[in-house]
Amino acid sequence: MHSLPVVCLCVGLATMAKAAAAFTSFTTIVSRRRINVPVSSSFLRAHTRSLLSPRRLQASLQPSPVEALHNVFDDDKDNKMRVFVKRDDKLDLLGAGIYGNKARKLIGLASSSSSSSFPSASVSWGGPQSNALLALAGLVCGVHKKKFVYYTKSLPQWLKARPLGNYKRALELGVDFRELPAAEYRALFGTEGEGEGGENAALAMSLQDLPVSQEDGFGAEEGDDVLLVPQGAAFQGAEEGLRLLAEEMEDWWTLEKSEMEMSTREGASLAVLLPAGTGTTAFYLAKHLGRLRVVGKGKGQEEEIVVYAVPCVGDGDYLKAQMTRMSSPSLSGEEGREGRNTEGGGEGSLKAVSPQILQGSMPHVFGKPEQALLDLWQEIKEKHGLELDLLYGPHAWRVMRENWGALAAKHQCVCYIHTGGLEGVDSQLGRYRHLGMLK
Repeated sequence: MHSLPVVCLCVGLATMAKAAAAFTSFTTIVSRRRINVPVSSSFLRAHTRSLLSPRRLQASLQPSPVEALHNVFDDDKDNKMRVFVKRDDKLDLLGAGIYGNKARKLIGLASSSSSSSFPSASVSWGGPQSNALLALAGLVCGVHKKKFVYYTKSLPQWLKARPLGNYKRALELGVDFRELPAAEYRALFGTEGEGEGGENAALAMSLQDLPVSQEDGFGAEEGDDVLLVPQGAAFQGAEEGLRLLAEEMEDWWTLEKSEMEMSTREGASLAVLLPAGTGTTAFYLAKHLGRLRVVGKGKGQEEEIVVYAVPCVGDGDYLKAQMTRMSSPSLSGEEGREGRNTEGGGEGSLKAVSPQILQGSMPHVFGKPEQALLDLWQEIKEKHGLELDLLYGPHAWRVMRENWGALAAKHQCVCYIHTGGLEGVDSQLGRYRHLGMLK
């Protein structure tokens, strides 16, 4: 059996740069036989260059707007904080239906100008209505016209008989779905849930016992390469697009803060709040906004910008564990990065700053329809004209409302990062109708 070149996106950019000079091997399982798989050096060289080019990245994705909201919560009579929304839901990478934080996570791959250099096949896993599934399908099948194999738990017969939502659109794009029994899926990927992440997803330096055979039609020819993307696109390569998000936030806040200080003649502090699955977006956003931390300004001085991550898939301990894996030295590296300099040193001195985890008191089961979440979703849409996704957004806003007083005591402004996910709203509303919660 010959070796199959595999590109693993979860290798950090510094690791990628080193791998580009020579083949690096790691162990995976193909056809249930253990072999050594060399990383494709040509693809790594090309994408190391594209990922490290801020000018090219910015040309691929224009900044999303920031909009102000007024009188957000009826129970906040004092209007203590100014409220803004960073509209990443309006991003559409390459016009390929890749929205929100998925556009940011995949911008490095999308910056490839030639489909001929793109891997011949891509592999990922997760739920059939995953937004990451649809984003990857748009990039791999829609843009590059390559094969995309997606592993998921056994699908219900009604869904296969009448496909809907992201599953239907992914089928139309040509995604090859591979169903696995729940126990085998859990053994392979470390999770049974429909959300992003899993016990093995953020590690991603090896692919565990994936049931791939040479009869599958990909990886069967010498020189074929396979791109492995973890569930939810939670990989180290996502950092560059999220660094751009941090720079956009920095540019906006510099102007907003200046205007506030001119009118109030007081300092200002910003709370950046967003929902989190694996915490990939929150982790890298906090890392690159770390340059704006207030240092040595006196006892009791609050940080200028604080990122708050609301756990939606699991609890706070789960989210913390996922972000801890992303900060692992074995998966990260700072040398060779381009971008804005940090105060007191270059990008290599950038200090990783973890987001604060913000939780509510209400029990929450990811993906389970709740009348209270639907009511809040409708309230925000009707009152502010702001449509959220139904899996992450309403829970994050519920937690923000519950913690409103504590946030207002520390910050003058709060900016919610709308991470997208609107492509899944129709299928979620269908679930609410099926349960009689929505007419």
